[in-house]
Amino acid sequence: MKFERRWHKWYDPDVPTQCYYPVTTMKDEFIKWVRAQPSKPYIHCNDLVYTYKETNDIAKKLANALLNLGIKKGDRVALALPNIPEFVFSAHAVMKTGAILVPINPLYTVPEMVYNFCDSSSETVIVYGPVAPRVLEVMRSGKTPLKTMIVMQVPGKEVTLEDAPDILDYAALIAGASDMEPDIHLTYDDIVILQYTGGTTGVPKGCCLTNRNFVAFFTVFIEWAKAMFPPEELRTLCTVPLYHIYGFNMQINANLSSGGTMCLVPEVTPDNVLDAIDKFLPTYWPAVPALIQMLNMHPRLPESKASSIRFLLSGSAPLPVEAMKKFEAITGSTIIEGFGGSETTNGVMVNPKGKRKPGTVGIPFPDMDVKIVDLKNGVDEMPINEPGELILKGPLIIEKYWNNPEETAKAIKNGWFYTGDIATMDEDGYITIVGRTKDMIISSGFNVYPRDIDELLYTHPKILDAGAIGVPDPIRGESVKVFVVLRPGETMTEEEVIEFCRQSLAAYKVPRYVEFLDDIPRTNMKKVDRKALREMEQNRSK
Repeated sequence: MKFERRWHKWYDPDVPTQCYYPVTTMKDEFIKWVRAQPSKPYIHCNDLVYTYKETNDIAKKLANALLNLGIKKGDRVALALPNIPEFVFSAHAVMKTGAILVPINPLYTVPEMVYNFCDSSSETVIVYGPVAPRVLEVMRSGKTPLKTMIVMQVPGKEVTLEDAPDILDYAALIAGASDMEPDIHLTYDDIVILQYTGGTTGVPKGCCLTNRNFVAFFTVFIEWAKAMFPPEELRTLCTVPLYHIYGFNMQINANLSSGGTMCLVPEVTPDNVLDAIDKFLPTYWPAVPALIQMLNMHPRLPESKASSIRFLLSGSAPLPVEAMKKFEAITGSTIIEGFGGSETTNGVMVNPKGKRKPGTVGIPFPDMDVKIVDLKNGVDEMPINEPGELILKGPLIIEKYWNNPEETAKAIKNGWFYTGDIATMDEDGYITIVGRTKDMIISSGFNVYPRDIDELLYTHPKILDAGAIGVPDPIRGESVKVFVVLRPGETMTEEEVIEFCRQSLAAYKVPRYVEFLDDIPRTNMKKVDRKALREMEQNRSK
């Protein structure tokens, strides 16, 4: 049956509304490219270059070493590494064994690591040397199932650890292993990754992402990207953490769509990013708004080779329209805003090149269906441009959370994933994210969306950053409080901030309280961390 939606007419030429998805696995897709182009560079990292064949040879050895340790299909293997080639080697190695990859932020605190290791029941972790002492503390505490730690030592930054049979050296393990391809039967519906949600609105949940989900993603991604450049010219600038679903999917997985090349930036600073751009001439860059804005202010950007970037995908947070215009004017690149999450295999909608609507997150990918439903009953569809909860259905949606049937039942109903995001849909099917349901402020019975206030404050020439939350109010229920960071050398009073908002916002949206900070707390993906702001406020009122 033909699938038709209002947004389909805005697809770029030759982008299908429905796709054929090959029944394959991430492992087999990678091997396909190894055989087709063994000598093509797969990874660039500073002065290091690894071809497809070299990467596969290392991954095979590590996979066999893991199998020799007793790891079997379905086991969970945690990975606590930054954006370095060893992350990519290790990810492919785990896929070859049929075990499930559990990416972990290497900068996590001990309690955060304990939670992820326990919830996933990971018994083995591959860890970056400089943070190995923290992981060892977790393993020795006896609070987690961890039994084996494989340490990737960094030349010049070696760490001294106890000599114990459960602490293994990454390089030595690979050196002594077989380079034969492991003979493990994998299927389309096997879980590849347990990707934990950020936990900014609750306890992190493990999203079960399968080969089916990832194959669907790279199939639709390459169809969409064809409007930007020929698929064989895909060279990805990798600045988003690979342990995050945005980084893993839009960097590692996107390259599986066409046999592309990854250009890793291990330490992300504006100078290092510009160095990588000039050195590797990437054609595609999945980025976060904060980094785009930093480059906009960098004196090297106009003289850089950033014009090589034909497709810049901005995600994880809103990108101010002025920042988009400035970067495009300087570089000639095309910025496309999109939307996704861990439960949606990351990318699920994006602006088409031919009809962009800045400020929106675009339209759904092929085969994806979208509704905006009533916030109270979760069923009735909202009228055009009226806010409601964004729900999604299609091949990019996970089937379940790991060992969490209660949360699965709350989030996925009749195949529809309830995102918890408040959004609107216009007459063309373009989606605008307004905020999170758990962030929404109810003041005097009216719904107030913090992002609306943030966006207004961003336009003030003296304000560098801002974040709004709701605080208890005995009369209104909640009132708006804004946290503001001023640009260097600027001064403002609380009343000036409130008066600025009063000029553009309805009375119930105008902040009653203003606090000036040196920094706004943000998540590792540079979103305003409203949970941290609320906790900061609550701690003061105790």
